[in-house]
Order: sequence, then structure tokens, then C-alpha cells
Amino acid sequence: MNMLTGGTDDVKPQFLSFYVAESGTDTTTSTSQPIPVLRNFRTGGGRAQVIEVLKVWITWNSGIPEVDSASTVLLSTKNKGTTAGNIYDPDVFAWGVRSTKITTSGQVYGSLVDCVDLTDGNGNGILIGTDNIYAQISLSSTGFSFGVALKVLYRISGASLQEYVGMV
Repeated sequence: MNMLTGGTDDVKPQFLSFYVAESGTDTTTSTSQPIPVLRNFRTGGGRAQVIEVLKVWITWNSGIPEVDSASTVLLSTKNKGTTAGNIYDPDVFAWGVRSTKITTSGQVYGSLVDCVDLTDGNGNGILIGTDNIYAQISLSSTGFSFGVALKVLYRISGASLQEYVGMV
């Protein structure tokens, strides 16, 4: 880490942005985003370079459908393909759910932006030691397909051999 930070070991947060879109109407679709670390680079003290995810912003890139519907996006360390994942999967580290409800008066309620804070109150996030982050979008009852923009706030960190083996 000293080579990256000039000796301070204080790596500043950075953003990783990517997009996941449905492959068709009301389907489950996954995509991958490579993690920007040098996997063969070892930091001082025999530590592996990993990322520490601090926050995730999820922006639903479509208007609120005027039907009762449900949309879910998951971020995971494993590719789930077209099989819908859930928040109980041990490899899922962030998720967002958007549901739209129509009242009897015809008013539509829904949200378009979610922020998932993965810090523990002391500023420590979730360590990710895989080569990719996988995003999955799953929708039902929308009648059309759309996508989600993701912005991940992370910083480069070092993990001991024991921590690294536990992550991957």
C-alpha cells in the first residue's frame, strides 16, 4: 500500500459505475463488472489487494410503471445467471427493491433511487476479493423491460491470507 499512497496507507475512496438491463420483458438478467485491482500485486506484509465496498447507489432508469409491479437488483460475488437470487444468499452484499402500487384513486407510489450503506458505523465496509462484481436485475408485472445504473463507492484495501481465503 505504501507504493500507492506515498507511505500513508490511506487509500481514498473511488467510484465504479456500471449498468444492468433486462434482456426482455419481466425477466431476470445478470451482468459482470471487473474489479479494478491488480490481483497479482501484493501489498506490504504479504497482504492481498482487495476492494472495500462502502456504499452503493441504485438508480432505476425508467419511470415508475403505472401497474402494480416489483423490481429487484442484487450485487453479488457470484454469477447467478437467469436464476433469481435473494438477499439470503451468502454471496449477495447489496440489494435494492422497488415496488409500485396503485391506490384506488389511481395515484402511483414508488421510488427511483436507493442508497445502500455497507459501513459499520466506523467507516469500515465489506471486503470483496473476487475478480468481478455481478449485478442482477429481476422484474415482475411491469409489462416492459428496463435497467438500473449502479454506482459503487469503494477503496482499495489489503487483506491477510486468512481474510482473503475466507472471501473467495
